[in-house]
Amino acid sequence: MAESLPTPGQDEGRLLSRSYRIVNAGCGEYAFTDLRETALGGVQNRHFRLFTPVKRKRMRLPTSLPEFSALRHVANLSDSPLTVAAELGGHWTEHNLAAITHVAACNFRCPYCYVDFGHLSGADSFVATAADVVDEFVLLRRSMEAPGRRLSLLRVSGGEPLLAPALVIGIHRELRRRELLSSSVLKVESNLSALPSAWRENSIRLTQDEAVEMSRVKLHSTLHFPPGAKLWPAIRSGIEFALGIGFDVYPAVGANDWTGEQLERLHDELAEISPGLPARLAVRPFHLDYPVLADRRRLPRPRESEAPSVLWENILLSRSGARYLQRPRHLVPLN
Repeated sequence: MAESLPTPGQDEGRLLSRSYRIVNAGCGEYAFTDLRETALGGVQNRHFRLFTPVKRKRMRLPTSLPEFSALRHVANLSDSPLTVAAELGGHWTEHNLAAITHVAACNFRCPYCYVDFGHLSGADSFVATAADVVDEFVLLRRSMEAPGRRLSLLRVSGGEPLLAPALVIGIHRELRRRELLSSSVLKVESNLSALPSAWRENSIRLTQDEAVEMSRVKLHSTLHFPPGAKLWPAIRSGIEFALGIGFDVYPAVGANDWTGEQLERLHDELAEISPGLPARLAVRPFHLDYPVLADRRRLPRPRESEAPSVLWENILLSRSGARYLQRPRHLVPLN
């Protein structure tokens, strides 16, 4: 089945097909990285690690909020708690904790990825079902209750989760079946390039009720390649497909090495896909310091006046009169 996946190029096609086969283990099981075998922080068990999305000392901030807006061009936007609060109620600080599980393969090898490349190729993996993932999430939530910590965000990362969209749909179905959607939000991190074909390969069929609920799935996607790159058509197709499914899409770029021309073309292509997407885009400086990045290419640190987010703000102002992160992204309608 995996051999019918699209092949943007020979090398990319081989990596895509191999990653697809690793993640989709068969019989309703999927491959995950055993987090106990990684150097990632906050590991609780083989399934999950805990992560604090907003952390001032790491310059991860909800920079669309007035109290942080002065830092919007130098900090990394971390607005998941805002999105969760909008869905579940309460203040964003009540939702500043995520349980993250990592699928065991990816079809990209981005130089700023904080995961060791060995764990993007199925190393140290185990297989589990969507129900297993939700079982472990529920147990972890319960363990957080005693110290008074609220765990409302289940984040599927990787690796590339949408190599197995049936896993994402399966987790959503389990959350719904167990009546957990009123107290938890499912977030997926994806490069989107594999979604259309993987969806068809997984033979997913949504009920009418499920199709309506797909907006509950928060899809945060880093667009790793700019328009004009060889892999851009696959990424663009993934964006269009995700919106067609009904996912709540939040695009981002790590754009320190993107040119102004590339950003202008990105604006036009995103606006063509959906008018709200340009104002939803997060332009991340990716000033991150993880040990695994020590030997990889460092992205440049431009002066603030030359930061890609400043360039993006100028593009937004010229096209629509909007400023960058003028309002929280979840308040920007897609259509």
